[in-house]
Amino acid sequence: MSNTNEMAKVNPLRKISFAWIIPLLALIITAIMLWDNTLNRGPEVELIVPSADGIEAGKTLVKFRSVNVGRVETVEIEDDLKSVRLGIRMNPNTDDLLLEDSKFWIVKPRIDTNSISGLDTLLGGSYVQIALGTSDKRADRFIAEEHQPVNPYNEDGVTVTLKSNGKESIPEGTVVEYKGVEVGNVATSKLDPHTDTFEYQLFIRKPYDVLLKGNVFFWNDAGIDLKIDGSGLNLSTKSLLSLLQGTITFEGFGYRDADKMLDLSKTYQLYENRNAAENEMLKSYPNFLVNLGHDAGSLEAGSDIYYRGIPAGKVIEVPWRVEDVDVIAPDDDIYALVSLYTYSEENEEVSMKFFIDNLDKNKVCINTYSPSIFSGENALNIEIGDHVKCKAKEKVFDGIRVIPMQSEISGTPQRLMGDILAELKGMKLDKTSSELRKTMVELQKTLHHMSNTLDSVNQQQLVKELTKTVKQFEKTMAGFDAQGKIYKDMSQLVIQLNQALKDLKPAVKDVGQKPNSIIFSDTTGDPVPGRR
Repeated sequence: MSNTNEMAKVNPLRKISFAWIIPLLALIITAIMLWDNTLNRGPEVELIVPSADGIEAGKTLVKFRSVNVGRVETVEIEDDLKSVRLGIRMNPNTDDLLLEDSKFWIVKPRIDTNSISGLDTLLGGSYVQIALGTSDKRADRFIAEEHQPVNPYNEDGVTVTLKSNGKESIPEGTVVEYKGVEVGNVATSKLDPHTDTFEYQLFIRKPYDVLLKGNVFFWNDAGIDLKIDGSGLNLSTKSLLSLLQGTITFEGFGYRDADKMLDLSKTYQLYENRNAAENEMLKSYPNFLVNLGHDAGSLEAGSDIYYRGIPAGKVIEVPWRVEDVDVIAPDDDIYALVSLYTYSEENEEVSMKFFIDNLDKNKVCINTYSPSIFSGENALNIEIGDHVKCKAKEKVFDGIRVIPMQSEISGTPQRLMGDILAELKGMKLDKTSSELRKTMVELQKTLHHMSNTLDSVNQQQLVKELTKTVKQFEKTMAGFDAQGKIYKDMSQLVIQLNQALKDLKPAVKDVGQKPNSIIFSDTTGDPVPGRR
């Protein structure tokens, strides 16, 4: 046996020809395109819109809950030339969004008469939004909504119907707030041409529906409230949303029906503002009438009522009339319907018993005054006690108790100014005004000298100068009508000055002898420091 070495033969690998690479790549690309354009393509939808404003083929997105779910591919005019047809290619696996009652609408910047919306599109551009329906049937053709649906995410909630006599309509989608918190939207807004009133349906989301108690009132909130009253200038603002587009606000007032739920089968009033809503609430609380005589004194609905400087009620209606008439005869008295505050059933029972008992004993009187000369609005002030002297013209009028009015009113700056102007009208005041000006200059000098005199303790000279000034003032007042109001008021001032002089003389004598009597009441001797 012979050993032979056999060499293994290795066949070289066949080289792949580069000619096959290009067809292979083409096959892969074709497969991808086939997958992307057929097997992996979402459904196609037609959307009819009134205008293609802000819509661009290939760019405008379709969103659901702010997530991109499609894109507008084509924009074409409908055959009737009255609308535009958008061809939308949805993303894969979005068939469940295309229900028969699903809603589409265009989101874009919009400034209406009283609302601003679509601010988020200023940078990203307009887009199509979808609200999911509840139907079991699918569709591929839709008509766009004019406004965003009130409940786009099918939340649970309730509907409240309102009516309004307002001057302008509130658009659908307007936010509904409770104490600044967004709790719903305006679902529908329409004008009834037969009654010339607006009707709205509000959608209130859960769990905020529990806030709809029997004592709530609704009003149109412009977001800013400017008021000038006795406390000065009051400016309050709400959220930026309220300032930009306004809101409908509701809140509970008082304790009437506060524990009951609102009857959603009824229609409720939408008031112009918070004050109007609050005044309506006060109509269900203790009401009285005030006979204002022939002058309402700048009172109006919402004017405050005070008792010893504390807010005690409001004027509900002025002028108040038994019959709805358009003309007030010259001899007719003007009445104001007022309501007094009560904060609970127990408080109402106790406070009204106290008030009516005093009213029966003629120990209650009411008068007008102005908390602020700048507001131009008067308020009412109630006085109760043995010192009150008011003669009631009538106890009851049309079944409502009447609070007697003080006959002479001197507390309003507006009335005082009117009386002064009436006295000055037609008078020749050249000489009198010159003497009055001279007297006032002398009085100013005397007052200035008073401060220096207190330091120099030259009291006798002070009394002489002040007496001289008062006499000069009396001489000046002789130029006014003795029966006029200005003369009477100034005469009263002179009497008070004379009395002040009499009261001042003993004090001046003490100060001259013992300057420390200004500070220490005991004038028998200088105080001696000592240990307590």
